[in-house]
Amino acid sequence: TRATIATMDTLVEGIHFLSADPLDTVGRKLIRVNVSDILAKGASPTEALLSIAWPKARNEEDFQSLIAGLKQDFEHFEIALIGGDLVAIDGPMTLTLTMTGACLGEGPVRRSSGQSGHALWLSGQVGWGGIGLEAAKAGGDAHAANRYRVPEISNVKISKLVAEKATASLDVSDGLFLDAVRLADASQCGVRLDLEYVPLAKPTSDLDEILTQCSAGDDYQVLLAAAAGEDVPGFTKFGELTESPGLSLHFRGQPVNAPSILGFEH
Repeated sequence: TRATIATMDTLVEGIHFLSADPLDTVGRKLIRVNVSDILAKGASPTEALLSIAWPKARNEEDFQSLIAGLKQDFEHFEIALIGGDLVAIDGPMTLTLTMTGACLGEGPVRRSSGQSGHALWLSGQVGWGGIGLEAAKAGGDAHAANRYRVPEISNVKISKLVAEKATASLDVSDGLFLDAVRLADASQCGVRLDLEYVPLAKPTSDLDEILTQCSAGDDYQVLLAAAAGEDVPGFTKFGELTESPGLSLHFRGQPVNAPSILGFEH
């Protein structure tokens, strides 16, 4: 039998989503932030438990919208909802999802098993979370706003690649810089990133804008380390784990000072 893993995430109104966000998108985001965790461990999502703390001021139409979004993505990712809880509250909407996954390898791919010289690969673009949040607040670019509200996470098939290729991995949820450092620290390594190779939501050669997109968070891509010379189809190589500790940033061969804030820390 396959090893089972579990993850849990909570979304709180006003912190993890805007009160004005359509609630079907909130339901879908809740599922996707959990699925992203499961995929990054080299597993496929299987079952879920859902807890809803529902504000008394919200109406039945709002509730139906939330449920419709949840139903859409439970079906999309073929996840069985096996139980949960619903309570009415006076405070902000609070949604908690616990999700299990079936490991495709012998066990989960941890963040602590990378080694110096292993290349770093990313499954998709970073920057949409920050750009989309600003768009949603300002009523601007609808496409960007939707990328924040409903993160485009990797296909479930990606978990097989993680299980086969990755020596270490995690999902990028709090900013690429911060999560790359977390992986490196757990693997007792440092990390070098070549910024010109990072796949950005809005490609640019403006260094400040690159640093902003790499530290904004809310992107939910898979970051993995793989042995030197290994190819990871569909991923972009943009750095490596190093013997010397800490974060080392370069742009077109020149060293770059890291920003004072590497990501979103709760």
